[in-house]
Amino acid sequence: MVNLARPSKEEFYAKGPAQYTLIVNATPKHWTQKTISYEQVIVLAFGAYTPSDEKEYTVAFSKGPKQNPKGTMDVGSVVKVKNEMQFNASATDKS
Repeated sequence: MVNLARPSKEEFYAKGPAQYTLIVNATPKHWTQKTISYEQVIVLAFGAYTPSDEKEYTVAFSKGPKQNPKGTMDVGSVVKVKNEMQFNASATDKS
């Protein structure tokens, strides 16, 4: 119980969701970390990530937090996530 009759310093903290729902290739995926890497998006989209010279991946995102609302990701990049953030990943065979 909080006594509002006495003057005091009150502090409130907003905590983000413990679990995020990311939309990866139009499919909802559960995520529990505050950031996600390029490689982790590929795993969510295709089940595995195996770097090779024959296959290239493209990752684009939108509806992100104010630090990174939209953009593309490259190998090794990491972005902050937000609930309902959208990712589009595609794989291309090099010929």
